[in-house]
Amino acid sequence: MSLYVHETGTPGTPSIVFLHGVGASGWIWEKQIAALADFHCMNVDLPGHGKSNHETWVSLKDAADQIATLIQRCATNARAHVVGLSLGAYIALVLLEHHADVLDHVVMSGVTAAPMPNRALLNPQLWLMSVLIKRRWFLNIQARSLHVPPEMQSAFTKNLLAMSMQTYSQIWHEAAYFHVPPSLNHVNTPALITAGSRESKIIKQAVDTISKVMPNAQGRLAPGLGHGWNIEAPDLFNAMVRAWIMGAPLPHRLQAVNGGNSTSR
Repeated sequence: MSLYVHETGTPGTPSIVFLHGVGASGWIWEKQIAALADFHCMNVDLPGHGKSNHETWVSLKDAADQIATLIQRCATNARAHVVGLSLGAYIALVLLEHHADVLDHVVMSGVTAAPMPNRALLNPQLWLMSVLIKRRWFLNIQARSLHVPPEMQSAFTKNLLAMSMQTYSQIWHEAAYFHVPPSLNHVNTPALITAGSRESKIIKQAVDTISKVMPNAQGRLAPGLGHGWNIEAPDLFNAMVRAWIMGAPLPHRLQAVNGGNSTSR
């Protein structure tokens, strides 16, 4: 295993592993690792992405296994908090299913809980994306729609141009058919499931669904924000992560959803 990991913060303190979304890399967590420098931060480039581009993407399970091994080898006391966005949130769910013993607290944002609708259109959509994703003008539009700050747009474009369409397609196919493992109803790891309120309906539904499945989970929506709300509203996101892993009250701006199984950690 040779995933790229950017370690920052304070050695010997509790570790936080950050897992990015598809087509991105560790650059999306710059605001988080700066704000959480009093922790040992492990900012991972996932297989087929960023500085781990040389590593073949195999599956969510394979990626989760690699992250679990990384935690056992490099995290303080061989345990870690995990923060995942989009693809990283799917990996966090698989970690909870197979490797809960190495996890302390988990924060997940922008994930689905059931197979996506209109899956018959996936292949035509991926074909279109294979054409557009290598066009800089399209990537500039995407960056603006995701509210990527100007200073991060170069990294956004560079990462998407470097990623292979095979990796992109594999990930989307697995995500399109993903469903939350029923075995998570036996996993007591404190889990916070979030999404921006401007997310798609299926992602917002997952906040409620997953918080009902897990016995020690809560769901929150970030009002007025979208998929990459850790970039849109970093102060709110950072305060949420810190509160969750410290067992403190979550920011009042976040909206609770029905169905959370726990009000304490």
